[in-house]
Amino acid sequence: MDQKRTFKIVILGLTMLLVTLPFVTTFNSVLTELVNRIGFYRTIQDTIVPLESRFVVFIVRLFGVPAYLANRGETASFYLLKGKEYFPVQLQWNCLGWQSLLLLGISLFVGLQGNFSRSSMIQCILFGLIGTVLINIFRMVFITVGIYYVDAVFASLLHDYFAAFVTVIWLMFFWWFSYSFVLEQGSNPEVRK
Repeated sequence: MDQKRTFKIVILGLTMLLVTLPFVTTFNSVLTELVNRIGFYRTIQDTIVPLESRFVVFIVRLFGVPAYLANRGETASFYLLKGKEYFPVQLQWNCLGWQSLLLLGISLFVGLQGNFSRSSMIQCILFGLIGTVLINIFRMVFITVGIYYVDAVFASLLHDYFAAFVTVIWLMFFWWFSYSFVLEQGSNPEVRK
């Protein structure tokens, strides 16, 4: 069955990502620095980061973490109050999970190669996008809670490695769910290859 072959390719690719994780995080840092120098990130930093900061602050407060949004002109996105001290938490454009969106896009390119109906492919793509955004918000919340309850070193490890792990788990679940419940066979009997 073509779906099983595609699923195996996606799983193999994600496994390769985990094996090469140290190289990937280093390459991510280089790529991020390149984008920072070009200045392309400013639109994302000025529009999406404040919105996601609000989401993160709202959710971490549900976990009992006293978090407060920063003033608009400050570099930190929000503050955590621990004891009587405020700790800045800087949420930048590259913390939003662009890497997981890139991996989602690549996996969609590979995973949607079968004969699927157009409406089920659109549903699959929307499910993937919404799920990836929610997973990234969860990841940012988890890291922020880690900063508050443990320390910044622990949060740094989570930031670099937990994000990739969560993305891999999410994409495996996404493709299993999509093949099982979302994607439907199209009316065209010829399968695209």
